[in-house]
Amino acid sequence: MGKIDVICGLITGAFSILFYIGTLSFPEMSIGINPRAYPMVIIAAAFGFSLLLIVQGALEMRREKRRAQVRRGETAARAKTLPRGKTAWYLLILAAAMLAYALTMEDLGYIIVTPPLAAMTMWFFGERKPLKILLVSILIAVVLYWVFRSAFRVPLPRSFIW
Repeated sequence: MGKIDVICGLITGAFSILFYIGTLSFPEMSIGINPRAYPMVIIAAAFGFSLLLIVQGALEMRREKRRAQVRRGETAARAKTLPRGKTAWYLLILAAAMLAYALTMEDLGYIIVTPPLAAMTMWFFGERKPLKILLVSILIAVVLYWVFRSAFRVPLPRSFIW
């Protein structure tokens, strides 16, 4: 996994730099938050995580090298494989749910489509308390809607209800 982490970190870092350069052409506004503020926050976070992934991969490569030196006569560790069984199904279902989320958000609205996706994600990642899933998924949708509307002044798709 070490080499893959380093490669993914380098690719993500390169894209972050390209996207940062792209935001420099955004117009500046004197009223409210600058239009490039939110993308720059996301880009900075992606760049930071890419650096973290590179360091993590390099450390893992170092550990793998030490393990190989210790084993000398033993066979190398098995290569990691793709997810199988229930995990693979969960990932496929989540990918389909995210596609449905993206396709239906404009028509149904952010507040309606976000809680089911958040609840499904929580369930697949091991949370089994229904009340907690319900409350957290609704809270996530409401808080993020407020943050985008109030702090970033980004209008998210509204529901047909209001």
